[in-house]
Amino acid sequence: MTRETKATVAALGLALATHLIGSRSAIAEIPLGQYDGWRLSTDGRVNAFLSVAEGTGLPANEPDNPGAGTPDYADSNNNLHAMRIRNGFLMSVLGFTGQKEISPNFKVTTRISLWMDITGSRTKNNPAEIDPRELYLKLEGPWGSFLGGSDMALFGRGATLMDARIAHDYGLGYPCGVEYASGGGCGMVAFGEPFPGFEPGFVYATPSLGGLQISLGAYDPATIANAQLNRAPLPRFEGEVKFELKDMIRVFASGFWQVLEGTVPDTTTGTLVERNLHTNAWGVQGGVMVALGPVMLGGAAYEGAGFSPITYVDESVIAADSTGVLRDSQGAFGLGAILINAFHVKIAGGAGVWHLDKNKNDGGIMNSGNPTNPQLIKENLGETVGLYQTTGPVHFALEYFRAQSTWYDYGVASASDPTMILAVTPKQVVNFINAGMTVVW
Repeated sequence: MTRETKATVAALGLALATHLIGSRSAIAEIPLGQYDGWRLSTDGRVNAFLSVAEGTGLPANEPDNPGAGTPDYADSNNNLHAMRIRNGFLMSVLGFTGQKEISPNFKVTTRISLWMDITGSRTKNNPAEIDPRELYLKLEGPWGSFLGGSDMALFGRGATLMDARIAHDYGLGYPCGVEYASGGGCGMVAFGEPFPGFEPGFVYATPSLGGLQISLGAYDPATIANAQLNRAPLPRFEGEVKFELKDMIRVFASGFWQVLEGTVPDTTTGTLVERNLHTNAWGVQGGVMVALGPVMLGGAAYEGAGFSPITYVDESVIAADSTGVLRDSQGAFGLGAILINAFHVKIAGGAGVWHLDKNKNDGGIMNSGNPTNPQLIKENLGETVGLYQTTGPVHFALEYFRAQSTWYDYGVASASDPTMILAVTPKQVVNFINAGMTVVW
């Protein structure tokens, strides 16, 4: 697994504290003390999951890219049998919040939280990660709020929070991979849900106007260096519009735009010269969630350029080719749940799909029986179902997740007629069983 792959996987599951833990929807703050008008409190969670994988290994010659199939060591028959101990969709978290009312119409909040892995690689005694993923200050008044620092980015935030609320808050979902367990689980990420990431920036949010709120952010820009897009002259701009009617209806839409630049050799004229690249990564997403009595339903869809299956403006050979041309992709997922309050039980399930379009430089069927250049991932299809039970502060989970990845076709010569080219469609299917528990305070 490449360094970029590890970093991308490690970024997952690391950005929900403010909006799930910080929202206090499922927990209560524990006050630590007061001084000079400051109120200090703590919150967090600890979890552990057993995740068992059964299926097929990566197809021959296909690369280990984040979200493009499930990498691990398969046997000589390409059968995959694996087990990991890992964190859930949210990792284990220890958070601290400080608040002070400067005046009746002006409040300041500071937030620091540590996100901790239960494990990483399969190397014994390999230390797990600890990251201060939430690190921000926020000013609030009648005019709205202004946040500076690291927090969950705006694009895709609504869909990720919906995934957590309906299904995977106390679960795991897709484990992101098998070999590595860094960064928590993926939920429906890689199957139509791009992960927002945990990003430094400045964000302004309007006050809630009858449930309607608009947020605008300028973020530290990303690059796609493997596509020669190693310059980012402007911030990445993101925005979100959401409408909430109590806890019953939530409608959201978000988008982002970022300029990417680079310089590559241009040999089309026969003379080696430098050519400047300039392109725009972009994305739009919309979704809705409805909670009526014991039933919750929700879905979201997105489209954009510069995505891997996992996230956007990603350091991935999937997001763009080596000449800096971005690829378009689309995704959608839907989830539903029913609550059985008498037993404190929730049954949740759903499905999602992610699709990648070839760009103008990508060829058709590769006429080679053993391609030296791996084919592009074409589509991910994920299906999930889970049983979640709460006993006091302990939340138990038992889940099944089916992950199917399909690559674009390549051609092989027919054994009976070498002049005939047969299309081969590489595919991988892995079934996961996740069982674990989470304690929240």
